[in-house]
Amino acid sequence: MTTSTPRTSTTHRSRIARRLDRETGMGYQRALDTVREKADALLRPLHLERLDAGGCDLILRALLQQSLEFWGPGIGAHMWPTMYHPLFMGLPGPMSDAALEAVTRAGQTANTQAEPVGTFDPSWLAAAGVEALDYDAEPDYDEEDEDEIVLEELEPLEEPDRWKGHVVAQGRRDAFVMPSQQSLSPALREKLQSLAPAGARARLEQLVLDEPVTVEAYVLRAALAFPGGTVPAVDGPAPSADELADARRWYECAVTVGEQALHFFNGALLWHEESNRPFLEALYGLALVHCLGGSWNTSEQILFALLHLDPYDEQQAGALLAQVRRQVGLPAPREESAS
Repeated sequence: MTTSTPRTSTTHRSRIARRLDRETGMGYQRALDTVREKADALLRPLHLERLDAGGCDLILRALLQQSLEFWGPGIGAHMWPTMYHPLFMGLPGPMSDAALEAVTRAGQTANTQAEPVGTFDPSWLAAAGVEALDYDAEPDYDEEDEDEIVLEELEPLEEPDRWKGHVVAQGRRDAFVMPSQQSLSPALREKLQSLAPAGARARLEQLVLDEPVTVEAYVLRAALAFPGGTVPAVDGPAPSADELADARRWYECAVTVGEQALHFFNGALLWHEESNRPFLEALYGLALVHCLGGSWNTSEQILFALLHLDPYDEQQAGALLAQVRRQVGLPAPREESAS
């Protein structure tokens, strides 16, 4: 008896290619050629006999050459970060030229580093019933023999609990505050709020030329890409492609400039420190526009970085993470764990 070799169908190839194009910007035809060339060869080592949403997602992650963690049988996710890895060169697709220009203008001023101000202690999560992940108990995969991976034997793990388990497992960390020059002065912030959208856009665009290290200015300008300066919700009216592209460009500038203050960073940036909020808002905004644009893999990676930095999650990044993975078609969280 012969065993048939699993293959991707034309529909699967097209679906994966569309996602690969959205993540990388390589163009649909090039993405489709990549899928045709490589996808079938990935089915066997990934133990995929059929391609449901989780299987297509695993193929995409393999094509992007990403390290992954299994959240359940045939369900992958990005590896949880052990430190902050700069996103400028670390996302599946390139940042805009505007982001590079912004960090170049900011120059050495942007290299002022975040300063320690205290300690982040995740014991409140443990007290709420979140169990630390036991890394030693994770399945021990032989990287040289992927045939030993038996996905069916992995215990399903539901969202959004797993990222919280990582936070508890990592334990206490130093908490930091971002440089004050990344924020606007209260007087200027109030002045901008009094301007009409067109006037505010013009003022902010001049401000980032004059003071390119001001992360908050990029964040506010990104919001003004949308009608009324209101950032859209995932389940609300869909913004236009032009609005998303404009917002993404400004959020990328904010993230790229802001993360210059986080060289080899393994601390926490908590929301209650006001100087941290512009950069945390930039991360959330960039994750949101990627989610709305259908580049869900990129959105997930940014959200992991954000949740690593600010586990208190005042912006509800964990809820956005669950929505991102629902968009992909991966299992939804338990209702009781979403509260």
